[in-house]
Amino acid sequence: MKKIIKRNWPGPYLPKISLKMKLTTLLLIFSLMKIQASVYSQNTKLTLNFNNTSVEKLFNKIESVSEYRFIFESSIIDLNRKVTINVKKKGINEILDKVFRDTNISYTVNDRQIILVKKKEQASLLEKNTVQKVITEQGIEITGVVVDSKNMPIPGANVIEKGTNNGVSTDLDGKFTIRVSGSNSVLVFSFIGFENKEETVGQSKSLNIILNEQNSALNEVVIVGYGAVKKKDLTGAVATVKSSEIVLNPVASPMEALQGRVSGLDIQRESGKAGTAPKVLLRGNRSLTASQDPLYIVDGIPSSINNLNTNDIETIDVLKDASSTAIYGSSGANGVIIITTKKAKAGKLQIDLNSYFGLNGFSSFPAPLTGDKWLNYKRDRFYLDNGYEATNLTDLGLNAAAVAAIEKGQYINWIDETLQVGTQQNHNLFMRGGSEKVQGYFSLGYVGEEGIYKNDKVNSINSRGGVDLKFSDKFKTGFQLILNYREGTTTNSRINKAYGIYPLGVPFDENGTVNLYPLEGDPNYISILANNYPGAFADETMSYNVQFNPYVEVEFAKNLKLRSNLGTRFSGNRAGTFQNKNSYNLLSEGRTASEATYDVELDYSYIWENILNYNFKVAENHDFTMTGITSWADSRSEGSYLGGNGIDYDDFLYHNMGAVKNLTTRMNTYSQFNRMSFAGRINYSFKGKYLFQLTNRWDGVSPLAEGNKWASFPSASVAWRISDESFMEGTNSWLNNLKLRLGYGISGSANIDPYSSLTRTSTKTSSLSLGGGTALPMYVPTEHISNPDLTWERSTNTNLGLDVSVLNNRIDLVAEYYWTHTDGILWDRRLPTSSGGYDAKTPYKKTSNIASSENRGFELAINTKNIDNENFKWNTSFTYTRAKEKLTDIDLGNLSVSQLISEGLFIGETPAAQGVFYDYKKIGIWQLGQEAEAALYGAKPGDIKLQTVEQFDANGVSDNGVHVYSTKDRMIVGSNVPDYFFGMQNTFKYKNFDLTVFVNGRYGGMMRAQVLGYWNKEAQPETYNYWTQDNPTNDFPRPGGSFNTQFQSALELVDASYVKIKNITFGYSMPEDFLKRAGMSSMRLYLTSYNPFVFSRSHLLKDVDPENGGSDSFPLFKQVVFGLNISL
Repeated sequence: MKKIIKRNWPGPYLPKISLKMKLTTLLLIFSLMKIQASVYSQNTKLTLNFNNTSVEKLFNKIESVSEYRFIFESSIIDLNRKVTINVKKKGINEILDKVFRDTNISYTVNDRQIILVKKKEQASLLEKNTVQKVITEQGIEITGVVVDSKNMPIPGANVIEKGTNNGVSTDLDGKFTIRVSGSNSVLVFSFIGFENKEETVGQSKSLNIILNEQNSALNEVVIVGYGAVKKKDLTGAVATVKSSEIVLNPVASPMEALQGRVSGLDIQRESGKAGTAPKVLLRGNRSLTASQDPLYIVDGIPSSINNLNTNDIETIDVLKDASSTAIYGSSGANGVIIITTKKAKAGKLQIDLNSYFGLNGFSSFPAPLTGDKWLNYKRDRFYLDNGYEATNLTDLGLNAAAVAAIEKGQYINWIDETLQVGTQQNHNLFMRGGSEKVQGYFSLGYVGEEGIYKNDKVNSINSRGGVDLKFSDKFKTGFQLILNYREGTTTNSRINKAYGIYPLGVPFDENGTVNLYPLEGDPNYISILANNYPGAFADETMSYNVQFNPYVEVEFAKNLKLRSNLGTRFSGNRAGTFQNKNSYNLLSEGRTASEATYDVELDYSYIWENILNYNFKVAENHDFTMTGITSWADSRSEGSYLGGNGIDYDDFLYHNMGAVKNLTTRMNTYSQFNRMSFAGRINYSFKGKYLFQLTNRWDGVSPLAEGNKWASFPSASVAWRISDESFMEGTNSWLNNLKLRLGYGISGSANIDPYSSLTRTSTKTSSLSLGGGTALPMYVPTEHISNPDLTWERSTNTNLGLDVSVLNNRIDLVAEYYWTHTDGILWDRRLPTSSGGYDAKTPYKKTSNIASSENRGFELAINTKNIDNENFKWNTSFTYTRAKEKLTDIDLGNLSVSQLISEGLFIGETPAAQGVFYDYKKIGIWQLGQEAEAALYGAKPGDIKLQTVEQFDANGVSDNGVHVYSTKDRMIVGSNVPDYFFGMQNTFKYKNFDLTVFVNGRYGGMMRAQVLGYWNKEAQPETYNYWTQDNPTNDFPRPGGSFNTQFQSALELVDASYVKIKNITFGYSMPEDFLKRAGMSSMRLYLTSYNPFVFSRSHLLKDVDPENGGSDSFPLFKQVVFGLNISL
């Protein structure tokens, strides 16, 4: 890339002078400029020492040590041609004579511009210059700006009138002015690293030119641990998502925007509660108790991604295999997600405004039975239980108040009364700019989310700014300051209570206030909206986060650079709850004393890291990069919690805990974690074709005991760029890249309680007095006994990757196959009762390394440019992940089978907590005509039909599974791990219009859908298709009776497969003439529909969004938003 040229322009204020003086002054200036140009070329002498070096590197060197700039058409210059130049204090003409000797290239030095053309086009330069001068003086003046695909100016770009040596370079802001011969003139725009572009002048006097990067896919910079490499030099499994894809999704969490966009990255939003962050799992579950969350690195510092506004993100790089993550040692076992935020760039002040506002709602959730459907259901249940028809409403078990409400037609759909249409908004202002020496940026954002429940909302303010100071080419420094503030309120979800009460009554009074007792005459019927009664309930949170991250970068010698980063963080949060006698809980339980809790937590930490980089070349073909790292981290947290009841004055809510009459809970907590690390990495490249990387990291952590604190995490990876081999030259016309990668590494985790290796005690009440009148305190070990032998969980990962690009990068494919083995998995193992217990019901537990697991998977990512012309473009991105995970070994001692089952651990199945469903397996409903067979199982028509487990008598004789259903018929029905998941995005652009459609889905796996667990309730969901003699369905059993109740849990287990149209976005970018008049660089309007369509494989999930696992609280919702993007 060419160096940015700094220009100092005259100031805007000049004294008033006469016209004659002005003309004299201008003539003098022109004369001085001509003299200065001549003097510069005569006085500038260069010393260069290059042996067998490419022309491109020579040009870059000349531009870096002088003010010369080369102007040429890239197509006529062979930038890869090797030259040898060894000169000392020679003029530019002598140097260029040697460079272009015996070639068809000629040059002209015009001031500081060096114009290169073919000799046959030059003819007689002297004559042509004279002719050109006349033409350009009489021709058309054209102005314009040259930018890249991100709308960033390209300083130093070449602008040449085709077929002439008339050319200029763009200035610091990418702007140019050139006089051409006429309207038929063709301008050629070029810049190293970008594709040439030709533009006919026509009638336009102003041009806006966008240059696309050459082979941009391979030259993209990918952020890896403690560094960056070009994609073509990558040896590990790394995926990149750009900001343009992230901002397509109107979500508060940046990670939710990545759903389906990275193969191997499984993201699910499990709740529609405002401000909820999604569950993120990279390459499956490996551990039993340790966190499965990946490590988040924001601008080089471990941090929370949820403190970021999505508009602040430039790129997200996902490091998936151990050869990429081992450099992070004990923190990298679950993968690493590196977020790079937008920073300042040299150039004029750039202002970006991104804003959207929309509606949340239109939730999919089954409505309870109401009206005649409800009454018919109750009549069916009565008939199936009694064998005859009910004669009146009283027969159906309805009290007088309910009968009166029915007669008045006072039916309620409690789902509709509970849910509302909320709002979603995100507004962000970003400013950046500066010179080559000083650059600054500032971002201010607001995110507001109002959920689908009343009083469920979150408001966040995010601010980020920084300054970069370049004192010299050898030394620069800077800092980043991050400020976050967040406040929210929420409520308890009572939506599932709608199925257990009469769908009757009057929910609100004439003033719109909640009726606590909506069914007149029934004091036991509590409104599920009671928490919305004024002053009855509060659940509020407030948090803040302050981060200050300075850095210093020093270059001690050529290519030897040290960067020292300091990351500091101070954060806190407060959570308070309150409920009085009018709240749902207290009303339901008959309590009257107001209750409150108050929870405060402070977190403060710092991390200091030093990264030393040295890159050098041996001969011409051997490139080395060496990196050394030291890292020290200190993280602490403390908190206090109070809870009690008996508050006389409700208006204080939880703010006056000193007035609580009965303090039921008081607690203080403190924890500290320290880590020291040393790491090294060597990268080697031979001819850019054979790539090798070797890393090792040594981590020491405070939670482990002496002798186990330190561990080493090595990795190695190799890559072969097959497409660069000489025997592949015949494929150059269609094959752009073919690379094979292989990586191996070890990562670890000690993600445990900071004091698990230490013995701790707790106090208990006792009657021990030793003869005194007052009981003495008693100290006993805590439930968790210390384990000084505790050590690391270690994951060994092997990754095989293939990168393919064909047809001028129109098709780009990345395939990965991995297998991971994890040893020393941590688990809280029960100790034998002979060791005693914490109390009579709670045995002691010891956290121990007792299990192993295995993960295998195949990942595929394909990007295609289906149509790519000036007016219409169609791109497709597709990701696919197929993975398996299983627990391979575990030592739980002498536990019984029932105890093993209660722990939820099964060899050969997923190690995920509650990931295996051990239950009854429903295979249908017994039908009429099957009475005799059903009786063998203790059932009758209309009852659940289960798959049984073969039983053996004392003599070993099998019953072939024919016996009365019992708890012995429970089995492994399935797990929540899908067979595969995928994402696909199609982007269409026609002139100024754009349309994006994103689809994602999962196939296989099961879910325990809580929303399917309300069979036989008072007003079960109307989507339940239950059995009657006239409706021989296999979905749900007959209502009533007690037989099916004991096996009801089988009804909740269903296929979890689904496909979603996750996002549809339609946008329009304003035309250039409008932007010029408005003084803008770009402006785009868009409309997005988020989560509009869901297709479940199981018909039982009607009106249910399966992404949240069929949860019966805070259902997921749909969104419609309108947005605006402006750049000035």
